[in-house]
Amino acid sequence: MLHDRHQAPVFRMSLVLMRTSWDAEEVAATAFFELWRKRDKVRMVDGSVLPWLLATTSFAAKNSLRSHRRYQRLLNRIPHEEQVPDHAEEVARAMDALKISESVREALLQLNPREAGVVVLCVIHELPIAEAAVVLGIPEGTVKSRLSRVKNRLRGQLHDYAPAAEEAHA
Repeated sequence: MLHDRHQAPVFRMSLVLMRTSWDAEEVAATAFFELWRKRDKVRMVDGSVLPWLLATTSFAAKNSLRSHRRYQRLLNRIPHEEQVPDHAEEVARAMDALKISESVREALLQLNPREAGVVVLCVIHELPIAEAAVVLGIPEGTVKSRLSRVKNRLRGQLHDYAPAAEEAHA
């Protein structure tokens, strides 16, 4: 009931204070969360929690902006190349080195960056799954499941390359 009653003014204030509507939604949600969390200590003004909510919205917005500035300063301190290579270029270079057919090359270039990272590390560079997980910063199980999904999809797209029954059992 309090949310329905005060959502509009809280959101308007957060929208004025923040850079994007998404950030404004986060700040407004934070204000209402704090209202719930501190419900026993909230100071009402003339029987309304709106002044408290607006003050909390202001504090939440300042905290969010401060956090964004810290994050941006951290990113600015990290050395980085002017141009970050596209994963497709890396896959294309690796594929050129392997002398594979055009249909295989096209199938691999259609992968999204997460899938391409797993393929490049596990299939092309032949890293063990545990090492690929460390490089990608994800759990081993995630690497295994992505690799399995990619292999299944590629099997369907590249069925012409499937070994004959005699070759498969050799």
